[in-house]
Amino acid sequence: MLSLSFKVLPVRQLLVLLTLSCSLLATQTVHAETFEEALISVYNSNPRLMAARAQLREIDENYIQARAQGRLNANISGNLGYAINRSSGSFLPGLPDQSFSREGTPSAAQLQVIQPLYQGGRVRALKNQARAGIMAARQQLRSTEQELLLQGANAYLDVLRDEEIAKIRRNSVSVLARQELAAQERFIVGVGTRTDIAQAQSRLAASESGVAAAEAELQSSRASYIRLIGHMPVDLGPIPKYELPPTVDSAIALARENNPNLLAAIHNKDAAKAAIGVVKSASKPVISLNGTLGGQRGQINGLSKADQAALTAQITIPFYSGGANKSKLRQARHADERIGFEIKDTERSIDANVRQIWAQIDAARQAVKSSRLQVQAAEVAFEGVELEQSVGTRTTLDVLDAEQEVLNAKLSLIRAERNLDGATFELLRILGVFDAQGIRLPIRFYDVKENFETIKNDKFGRVTRKVIPEQVISTLKKLGD
Repeated sequence: MLSLSFKVLPVRQLLVLLTLSCSLLATQTVHAETFEEALISVYNSNPRLMAARAQLREIDENYIQARAQGRLNANISGNLGYAINRSSGSFLPGLPDQSFSREGTPSAAQLQVIQPLYQGGRVRALKNQARAGIMAARQQLRSTEQELLLQGANAYLDVLRDEEIAKIRRNSVSVLARQELAAQERFIVGVGTRTDIAQAQSRLAASESGVAAAEAELQSSRASYIRLIGHMPVDLGPIPKYELPPTVDSAIALARENNPNLLAAIHNKDAAKAAIGVVKSASKPVISLNGTLGGQRGQINGLSKADQAALTAQITIPFYSGGANKSKLRQARHADERIGFEIKDTERSIDANVRQIWAQIDAARQAVKSSRLQVQAAEVAFEGVELEQSVGTRTTLDVLDAEQEVLNAKLSLIRAERNLDGATFELLRILGVFDAQGIRLPIRFYDVKENFETIKNDKFGRVTRKVIPEQVISTLKKLGD
């Protein structure tokens, strides 16, 4: 049995060395990555963030569609067909009947132009509603960006943590392997027992199981990293430190000013107010100017050629809607009231989250401080127990217990540091500053206004301003609104 144990030990050590060698080779073939570079990858390539930007561009179109409600509308219609007309009879009594037949390809075309002059403020309310919706969507995009950057940061932290845990556990296997070897050597020379060997082997087996679990956790963290950031993590750099507000009250004040979810709720309330104006306009008169230009050709009945042109003013006065308009108005007012309460609830939620995360940060800082002291004390104790074992005042179990305390202390320190960084990033997200601009990523930021300004300045508007005097355009715009 002793010879078997001696043969197994080098194999275990060889496996550890091979694992370390593979890790070193991997880090040498791929460029190391910093924390900022990882978040830049999220910002530039995460598909969920790309989808959120596309959704904002969709919502930008709501303003264009609202503006079109007050603009001139024109349409052309026409038809072309084949017709035949056969008839028979007598023109005068007593004359024989005669047959007549006519055929042709009648066609007609018509141009209709409608310019709304007054719609009870509907268009203005629709545009205000669209603007508020766009502003809310921009804040939702910020919220999505912060959420994904936070997930990317946490994935980065998890890989760093799990790599360090796996490294510590592999080192523990090496230490315990030496302890087992030493127990066997002491047994050979008669100063140890089989119990010492069994205890060392038991701890070694448990440590090897811990390595397997740590490696599995590391692979899971790497998979999450790839999903969020888009590539395999290699040789990750240290985590930068970010400055936090000095007090919890100042943090709450900052969150109320910058939290995107709260700002989105405020813009949604503006949209709800504008929706009330849209509903009110449904009960007001609508005045429009209609122009028609048309012509007919190839008619087989009556005149074969006819042209017509007309310009009319049309007014529509809502008289009775069966109570629908009043119901919609009450509904819009209830929605406005509901969103007001939701804003208050969001504020309370933000305040509570800030206080909770602040407390977690304080606890994490204390845990890091205590864990560092624990690691120092455990390492000193381990060295002392080893020395005392060499002179016969300590047993193998004492040494194994001391080594386990060092392992536990180091693992506690790693987890405490990860919890502190994670809580810090979570607080920055609640404060509304954990976005590309807030953490100052060295990158070209996505311009949320660019698409809106591009589609807002359309070709039709530019042509109209060249042909029609500005005063006329301004007057028609006011009337159309």
